[in-house]
Amino acid sequence: MTGSFTPRPRVDPARAESTIDRWPALEASLIDLLSECAQIVEHGRDAFMADRSLTYRAAEAVIIHFDDLLSRLPTDRSALLPADLPLASVRRTRNILSHDYRAAQKNIVWDVIEQRIPQAIIAIVD
Repeated sequence: MTGSFTPRPRVDPARAESTIDRWPALEASLIDLLSECAQIVEHGRDAFMADRSLTYRAAEAVIIHFDDLLSRLPTDRSALLPADLPLASVRRTRNILSHDYRAAQKNIVWDVIEQRIPQAIIAIVD
């Protein structure tokens, strides 16, 4: 062995959270998702509802990523989420999309991409 690996000391997660501001990176990722939602919607509902739709597949990825970002939001930002957007519903939708593949109802996924995620992101970021 060449000795090129040097282990890094473990960081106390409680201390790390207080010293690292993760919001700018999360905010940038949320704004990217907002743009991706708009691009999916621009292709139109017919393209989204078509068999083997690439925009549907893109929507799956957006929802999965959105759920991940929500789990990393600072408490003050989580408090800004719309009251009618239960996090359990977001997680359930994410799980259906990531594990049950085509089991989700496309009209619900369309509504999430067209309305729900953009509204939530705008509430969090503004």
